[in-house]
Amino acid sequence: MALHRMKLAVRSHTGLLRKSNQDWLEVDGDLGVAVLADGMGGHRAGEIASRVAVGAALNQLLPSQREHRDDDAESRALVGQAVDAANRALSDMCDVHPELCGMGTTLVLAVFRDGQIFHAHVGDSRLYRVRYGRMRRLTRDHSLIQRMIDDGMFVNRAAAREAGIGDNVLTRSLGIQREAEVDVGSAVLEVGDTYLMCSDGLHGLIPDSAIARILRDPRGDLEQQVQSLVDAALAAGGHDNISAILARPRVD
Repeated sequence: MALHRMKLAVRSHTGLLRKSNQDWLEVDGDLGVAVLADGMGGHRAGEIASRVAVGAALNQLLPSQREHRDDDAESRALVGQAVDAANRALSDMCDVHPELCGMGTTLVLAVFRDGQIFHAHVGDSRLYRVRYGRMRRLTRDHSLIQRMIDDGMFVNRAAAREAGIGDNVLTRSLGIQREAEVDVGSAVLEVGDTYLMCSDGLHGLIPDSAIARILRDPRGDLEQQVQSLVDAALAAGGHDNISAILARPRVD
C-alpha cells in the first residue's frame, strides 16, 4: 500500500481573549499524517491533554505509515486505535498525576494512503473536504447542540443558540472515561482536493460558506489560505484558540 504525500500548511493562534493556547497539532507531509487536538481543563491541564493525546496518536500512526503494509480495513482500524491510544495515555497520566484528572481534549486525525484518506475523531474538532469548489464536512460534532439538532429538537444551530444552547458542551471527549467512543471514516482522494482540519475556535466563528470561499481555489497557495482562515476568525472575535491544518494531495 503506497503512502500519499501531501502538501500541508499549519497555523495555531492563541486568539484575542485566551492567555494560553490549549490546541496542539502535528503533521508529516511525506508520511501523510495530520493530527489536531483542542484541550480543555484548568491549570494548563488542557494544554497537557492535547499535547499528550497528539503524541500518543502519532506513536501509533507513524510506524504503520513507514511500513505501509495495511489494507483498507486495517487502515480504518489503525486510525481508531490511534485515538484509543491517545485516550489511554490520558487515563494513565491521571493515574500518576491525580491533580490532572478532569482534563480532556478533542482529537481529529487523518492518514493519507493508497489514494484515500482514513480519519477518526472524538469531540467537535472537524475535518472538511473542498472539491470542485464545494465543501463537505466529513465529521459530525460530538456536542449537545448537534445531538439536539439530530433529535429534531431544533431545525439548525441558529435556532438552538437562540434557545440558549451553547456550542461548547461536548457529549464525547478524550481523557474523561477509560473507553473512548470513536467515529472512523474514509474517502477517496482526488487531485485538487483540499482538506481542512480545525478546532472550534475556527469553525465556531466562521460560517462554512465563508470557509468554502477561502478554500475554493484548488490551485491557491495553502499558506495564504490557512492564514486567511485564522485572520477571519480573529476578525470575527477570536475568543478561543484557533487552529487549522490544510492538506492537499501532491502530484509530483
